[in-house]
Amino acid sequence: MNIRCLPHLNTREAWLAFCQREVPYCFIEQPECLVDFQTTYLMITLLDGNTRDGKQATKYSLGSRSSLEPAWHFIKACSFDLELMIDGLNQVNFDSNVRDNSFLKAHTDLTVRKFFSKERSIISPSHLGRLMPLRQAPSHWDLYSACALLANNQFRELRSEQLALPGNDEFMVEFKGIPAPEVQQMLNSMISSPDRWQALPHPNDSRRVILRQDQAPLCSFEPVYQPPEPKMAQRVPRWAI
Repeated sequence: MNIRCLPHLNTREAWLAFCQREVPYCFIEQPECLVDFQTTYLMITLLDGNTRDGKQATKYSLGSRSSLEPAWHFIKACSFDLELMIDGLNQVNFDSNVRDNSFLKAHTDLTVRKFFSKERSIISPSHLGRLMPLRQAPSHWDLYSACALLANNQFRELRSEQLALPGNDEFMVEFKGIPAPEVQQMLNSMISSPDRWQALPHPNDSRRVILRQDQAPLCSFEPVYQPPEPKMAQRVPRWAI
């Protein structure tokens, strides 16, 4: 899944724009976190520049099973300031009755939970930087350029470059049925373990880029330098403005 990165969620206008997205599920640069508001719950996953495994991240869940109004009222009560929300949640004592906390007791229908995220694939955006679309070929190929293309779906004709199945290296038996790798899993590995990967011009086709993992050819693709269209839903938010 290609997760977009927004600069902040600290104003009413920013929240309304976020909620009008086709999928209101985005990284936020400041404060660095992942925000998900697709159902009746507001989910906030705290990140920092060292987060490579989402299971290390603290996650807050706020909302109600029956309605999204409690979560939306909480956002408004915090003046649409995500940083203020997170600062307040970090001060809540979850060892006692959360509803008794002065930061939350005004929201009687709000259920609040704190736990560790189960999403292993979450990686801090600042660990690699924002993967912006490429508008032209780089002067030389590197892993960052390849990640930017994959993250923004700027490629076509992804195909395997493996010569043999694992365990058959000594024979190097060609196996044409090996499928191309799954893009999101490959991208996660490239970001979390960059020392295992290389991005190079294809030796037999100047139009293509080849990716090598652990010094072995894995796959190749043809870059597309047309930026993707923004995915914004043409609808009014379901919650009260």
